[in-house]
Amino acid sequence: MNVSYRTNFILRIGIPLYLFISYFFISHSKLTLIIAILATIHLITFGLDVHRKGKWNKINLQHDQRTRDNALFAGNLIYWFTILVLLLGTLLIQNSMISITYPKLVGYLILISLLLKWIIRDYLNNRVESED
Repeated sequence: MNVSYRTNFILRIGIPLYLFISYFFISHSKLTLIIAILATIHLITFGLDVHRKGKWNKINLQHDQRTRDNALFAGNLIYWFTILVLLLGTLLIQNSMISITYPKLVGYLILISLLLKWIIRDYLNNRVESED
């Protein structure tokens, strides 16, 4: 979305908030807590970067060709990562090497994949900005 950085920051607050609510009231899983902490760190670094550059009221243009290409690359990379982890997880669960259920494996993998995609995409976009 092409919205202001302030609106983008406010929308991004929902992800760590949901993860912390999920940890404290639903799952009590340590992995959920770790993912929530990582999402919070990601949000804080985004906020500090916007504050340092003084862009709070400016429009965050996220849909130019480079950012779309970076998001597509990150999505393709995470797609193959997800397939590999699902295959390995299924093999490990069937052989009773890990004690996790299939729904938990899929749920955790979705959360980790989203975070990794955002991290890779933001890294590539920041690298392009610093080269300019």
